[in-house]
Amino acid sequence: MPNTSVHSPMVEPKTQWLNVILLWIAGISAAMQFAKVSVSFDALLAHYQMGAPSTGAALSAVGIVGLVFGVSAGMIASRVGYLKVLVGALLLGGTLSFVQSSLPSFQVLFITRMLEGFSQLGVVVAAPTLIAKLSAPQHRSLTMGIWGTFFGVAFAVCGWLGKSILGHYGLQALFLSHGVFITAIGVVLFFKLRKNPVLDLVPVTEMQEGFLKQMMQVYRNPRALLPSCVFLFYTCTLVSILTYVPGLIDDASLKTLMLVVLPLISTSGTFLAGAIAQYLMKPQRVALMAYCGVASCAVVLSFINGSAGWFCFVVGILVLFLGMVPGSALAMIPTLARNPSEQAQGYGLLAQFGNLGATVGPPSFATAISLYGLTGLVALVLTVCCFGVLFSLLAGRIKGTR
Repeated sequence: MPNTSVHSPMVEPKTQWLNVILLWIAGISAAMQFAKVSVSFDALLAHYQMGAPSTGAALSAVGIVGLVFGVSAGMIASRVGYLKVLVGALLLGGTLSFVQSSLPSFQVLFITRMLEGFSQLGVVVAAPTLIAKLSAPQHRSLTMGIWGTFFGVAFAVCGWLGKSILGHYGLQALFLSHGVFITAIGVVLFFKLRKNPVLDLVPVTEMQEGFLKQMMQVYRNPRALLPSCVFLFYTCTLVSILTYVPGLIDDASLKTLMLVVLPLISTSGTFLAGAIAQYLMKPQRVALMAYCGVASCAVVLSFINGSAGWFCFVVGILVLFLGMVPGSALAMIPTLARNPSEQAQGYGLLAQFGNLGATVGPPSFATAISLYGLTGLVALVLTVCCFGVLFSLLAGRIKGTR
């Protein structure tokens, strides 16, 4: 039976903005587990002499864990406790970065990258669950929009400070500084949140059914599945757009500009979606609007010939709409979930589907572009948008909890 103690504290109906921002920073520190290797890719190639495929595998190793264990992570977090999982994941990430700062053998580096996947997954499952709990209902979609920017912000910060640290002090300093950062935010959150009455969430300890059967129930739960499907087709597309579209631009200066500007536009779209979902419409409708916007921009792209400026402008609008998808998908989960456990499972499934999309999307887009050029890109984007619209409409038929 669930604990229904009369001593359970009343939930404070105010958004705890400082704690929300600290949890967002924790997400940034976890996303830097991807970004730190991305910005130091050439330096790692030079140091380890393992070739681009092996070094690239070290970059993607973090995501493999999320692909395999996404759903089970949400279930485990609901049993162990979200704050324990979050702090443990951050401290694990710090320890692994400290090991990496010694520049061990490539085999040891690869193992630490695999283990970082558990750290990253623990953060992306527990942190948004805690943010939702610390947010008043009138701010929940907005705080989810803020949370959704953590990945883009991490890459922007690493591209700025990380490159500087790498250039001045080398690989060891880059990994060491990340270890200090992620450990520090873990310690701060432990002391800041451990006695917070709002987070007095009773872990789910009973095992009414087998673990595998419970996992299948998560996949069959539309409150968790549909936001994850909406998110899946975003991750299929964004990384590919950011990677391959600049290569379609002939102007070298515009190509360089787009490499910097497009990630920032995507991050702006994510925050914008959270604000719209909070104050103007349901997150399901925001996702629907976003996918329709992406499709419209893709159609316009197919009619632009010879104008690099207009091409870049339309791509920018397309990426803005595309960036709105994760903000709306993240806002759907606390809107549709009936309890914190269901929220954590939703975020776990979101992480799993996100890694699936990031794995399947780039080779699919690379093949389409290599065979058919811009026409292949537009056709694949339109296909993705059809599925995105479908799952957004299905999610809109579910009655929310607020």
